[in-house]
Amino acid sequence: MSRTSPALGISVMAVAFAALSSTAHAQAQAPQAAQADTQREYEAIIVTAQKRAANINDVPMSITAASGDQLTKLGVTDASQLTKVVPGFTYNETAYGTPVFTIRGVGFQETSLGASPAVSSYIDEVPVPFSAETVGLGLDLERLEVLKGPQGTLFGSNSTGGALNYIAGKPTDHLTGGFDASYGSFNTVDLQGHIAAPITETLGVRVAGRYTRGDGFQRSMTRPGDRLGAKDFLQGRVLLVWEPTSNWKTTLNFTALRDRSESLSSQFTQFVALNDGPLIPEGFRSFPRAPEDNRVTDWDPGVDFHRNNRFTFGSLRNELDLGDAAHITSLTSLQRFRRFQPVEGDGTPFNDYRAESFGKINTFYQELRLDGKIGNASYIIGANYEYDFVNDNTIQYYTQSSSASVFGIPLGPTRPNTQQRLRTYGVFGNLDYELSDKVTAHGGIRFTQANRELLYGCGQDIDGSWGLVSQAIQGYIHFLRGEPITSTPIPIGGCGTINLENVQPEGAHAKLNQNNVSWRVGLDYKPTRDVLLYVNVSRGYKAGSFPTLAAATTRQFDPVVQETVLAFEGGAKVTAANGRIQANGAVFYYDYKNKQILGRIPDIAFGPLPSLVNVPKSRIWGAELDVTLNPIDGLRIRPAITYINSKLGDGFVNFDSFGQQLDFSGEPFPYTPKWQANVDAEYSFPINDGLDAFVGGNMLYYGHTNGAFGQYPVLAINAYTTFDARLGVASHDDKWRLQLWARNLTDKYYWTAAYRVNDSVNRYPGSPRTFGATLSFRY
Repeated sequence: MSRTSPALGISVMAVAFAALSSTAHAQAQAPQAAQADTQREYEAIIVTAQKRAANINDVPMSITAASGDQLTKLGVTDASQLTKVVPGFTYNETAYGTPVFTIRGVGFQETSLGASPAVSSYIDEVPVPFSAETVGLGLDLERLEVLKGPQGTLFGSNSTGGALNYIAGKPTDHLTGGFDASYGSFNTVDLQGHIAAPITETLGVRVAGRYTRGDGFQRSMTRPGDRLGAKDFLQGRVLLVWEPTSNWKTTLNFTALRDRSESLSSQFTQFVALNDGPLIPEGFRSFPRAPEDNRVTDWDPGVDFHRNNRFTFGSLRNELDLGDAAHITSLTSLQRFRRFQPVEGDGTPFNDYRAESFGKINTFYQELRLDGKIGNASYIIGANYEYDFVNDNTIQYYTQSSSASVFGIPLGPTRPNTQQRLRTYGVFGNLDYELSDKVTAHGGIRFTQANRELLYGCGQDIDGSWGLVSQAIQGYIHFLRGEPITSTPIPIGGCGTINLENVQPEGAHAKLNQNNVSWRVGLDYKPTRDVLLYVNVSRGYKAGSFPTLAAATTRQFDPVVQETVLAFEGGAKVTAANGRIQANGAVFYYDYKNKQILGRIPDIAFGPLPSLVNVPKSRIWGAELDVTLNPIDGLRIRPAITYINSKLGDGFVNFDSFGQQLDFSGEPFPYTPKWQANVDAEYSFPINDGLDAFVGGNMLYYGHTNGAFGQYPVLAINAYTTFDARLGVASHDDKWRLQLWARNLTDKYYWTAAYRVNDSVNRYPGSPRTFGATLSFRY
């Protein structure tokens, strides 16, 4: 697809508007009674973006919301596919398999298990604080709300880009249930279902589960018949709601999952030696570039790439309703995540880089808040506390790489390890005041104290070789300083990372305690029931962070300080033509300070090595428009388009992915395309009194961007366009539905990430073309 592809989305919108105008004109000439028969109100979507229920068209901020059934119909089973439905949202995985969410260019490209995201995820307003834990949050949803822009006042730190709020399905006052059963390419079976029922007059239960399995779809370039990427995913949820009195409700949510799928391999693009050396095999130096095929790559033979990731989530929500003036909510949560995740780093059968990431996260969260309405004022006041413990480990294997020999000493596997403890305290308040029946003022503020402690940070020895290399580096440092050449022996399993102050091998220990005040002020004007105009100014913060790295010196563990985004947004939400048009648009400008990135710092033995750094100044501006059109009965068209212009400020100098020190002033952000567009359309029509047929499709356009600073062509992520299609039949009341579908219908070759690791440049390919069928049933 050419770089001008956004025009396709605009053209679709223009054609749809023209068709709608023609329809509206014809209706104006028809009798009033006939016109009434064709009127359709835009379906009301209730969201809790402001921590209380409201119609989405009355909430003065940019929100995308979709029901669980809508997501199922579109094949959106996890956050990686949200680009189909959420304008301005991007998803990619780092070289270590860590997912990264970005909204309007605000994200955090970090690899560590304990890296706090810039776009946070929530289940029923309870935070799931780290991105690695978010796989599987889409189980049995009532809806998903994607909030854009800083959400610091009500949702707290680490939501400078926005927030994903997953609303779980709830028990019902009568027996209900349903299932979705899919079978598709590569023998993929996806079964999910739920059942809800009252147990007593005051107690209800909802049980949901999902199981996914499938064969590997990636093919080896060098070993015919070898496959990778098998799926084996299981999760379940039990949700209880107890209402002992008319004003007291308790909700208990217990969710668990385990993921034993195989990690996917990246595609090898180019050989670029980190330091070069005799241990690099000639076969790796001359290994061919992966073909332009989403399925073809390579990986180390004889290695088991099955994950063993487990997540348990428990939350208790208590609500006490004291009338319109006071409603008390308490949220309590315990969460436990365990990870074992192999990573193929170079996409070849050679061991230039392979890793096994393992670790754990324990989280406790408590929030207490009071909200209500007094006269013209709606208020929220509250406080919360979060405790996180993160133990992050990665065993790195690189026996056939330039890193396998340092000062002539063979280097075996190493184990970067960090242990971190995080304590976060927050107090917040929000006030919405109706100045008149058409104008409402909004204000919010939050104070946050974020205390992060690096209990231990080290590159640990495994077989004795890293200990010998560390001793050699110690001696070299003393030599450069003109000091007697000495070194401290390191036992097997000991810490080889060197403290430059005393030139001793020892783990890093540090504290980063920071506080901030997030705030938001805004004004909205509702001249009619169908029009909302708003302006907002908000400031949000993302907490500082320590990395997990293969650190030669403790300097690499230096943290980045908190970043801040000052955001200006103006927007409109318009319902027109008796509900046949819903148009939402916004323009925005972000003043970004201390943006956190994974950059590089010089190392005495290895050259520039990864480290977290702050970008002093940068900015983003852009606009977005999404529209829902019903030009005729049965036809729904949803076009959306986003433009984002990102730019680093002057004076930011760092190292690129190839070790060159450059001035990156004026460059756009990585993983931030200027243009994104999607169009979803569906036409349904009756076959007989009880049966409907439907046909639909989805187009996604993702613009050109880059995987790193420096704008190197080899790290480019080219623009691409994908198409999905669906057709099927359904009962008139939508109790059951049979759908045939195709995703990436044209089998477009594309990639979602590009990076340099060790001696290679690699890409993560997109999903290949798949076909399948889904049977859905509700009762």
